[in-house]
Amino acid sequence: MGLWRAMVERVARAGSAQALNVVAFSGGVDSSVVAALVYEAFPRNSVACLGVSAALPADQLGLARKIAGEIGIQLLETPTTEGEDPLYVENRGQSCYHCKTNLRGSVDKPFLFNGTNADDKLDPTRLGLIAASEFRVVSPLEDLSKAHVRALANERGLLNWNFAASPCLRSRLAFGVSATADHLKRVEAAETFARSFLQLAPQDNLRVRFLPQNHAAVELDAARHASVTSEERNTLAVHCAELGFAETVVRPFRSGSLSLPPPPGLTH
Repeated sequence: MGLWRAMVERVARAGSAQALNVVAFSGGVDSSVVAALVYEAFPRNSVACLGVSAALPADQLGLARKIAGEIGIQLLETPTTEGEDPLYVENRGQSCYHCKTNLRGSVDKPFLFNGTNADDKLDPTRLGLIAASEFRVVSPLEDLSKAHVRALANERGLLNWNFAASPCLRSRLAFGVSATADHLKRVEAAETFARSFLQLAPQDNLRVRFLPQNHAAVELDAARHASVTSEERNTLAVHCAELGFAETVVRPFRSGSLSLPPPPGLTH
């Protein structure tokens, strides 16, 4: 428990024994580790804050509630209004920044923590990190790789220590596909069906990407993608068509595959 104890002490130095210590929480492994650290350092004056909007899948909300309960930290579910911001909805590369600004602006507390890790800092598309710096959010895991964070979570006994990452639904939308509640709900419904139909475990990566021209891409880990049958592809395509997608492809999962703008001429 050497590293864990050192991390608790680091959090204790960064937070406050008197004021409220707030963790930006998603139910993912990174924010779960930070929530556990902050709660251990400040068991009487810490809370986890979860932004609730159309970009949060229902199953992720359920997981967040379960993880917070196991840690013991109080969970505040805070409705956010990024969907009312035209700059967020237009999804032209700045949505993450506007979303995080909205969330942190709605939490009027002096000590804020998030789950940013060292790998996140290498990703230039994570503009939410700029918002975090503007609000002076503390990132206790910023020097640890994702692998080290997962090891810490396993050491702490967090049930999601090896779960696949599950970023917000807006990240599934291609550049320029508007981040409306309808588009987000269509992606969520498609992913819910695909995960159940393909019998994927929480550790398995799955993304349904909302592509330009109303197309969809179901992304699976390489091994599962290689084993997809023509019948499974057809069933996925039929279900996506029922949700309003014009065409669906099944392809290998690649993190951040929608980070860059599309070629000229492709819009929604």
